[in-house]
Amino acid sequence: MKTKDEIKVEGKPVFYACLYNDMKRAALECGYTLAMHGSMHRDLDLIAVAWVEDAKPKEELVEAISACVGETIWSRNGYHLKDAELRPHGRWAYTISILGDWFIDLSVVPPCR
Repeated sequence: MKTKDEIKVEGKPVFYACLYNDMKRAALECGYTLAMHGSMHRDLDLIAVAWVEDAKPKEELVEAISACVGETIWSRNGYHLKDAELRPHGRWAYTISILGDWFIDLSVVPPCR
């Protein structure tokens, strides 16, 4: 049996999981499906894929998901949402800072127009 000192408590996965339902709802309202991947020990990795014919532009999706995090010191100072990077297969990568080394890596596969 482990002692209390041997047990490692990880708060990040629990926190990130608590955000997921609101983010999933925001994605659906924008016409995207949303999935988590990864361990959530370092960050929250999300994949959003346009799912309906009239899905909103990726920028609206990113703002909606970002709003689920709420007010943070980073959002007040303009550092909340990092510049997007184009990745393979037309996927866009965004970083949403929460606090310190707590952040969301959001990959978006936008609608083909």
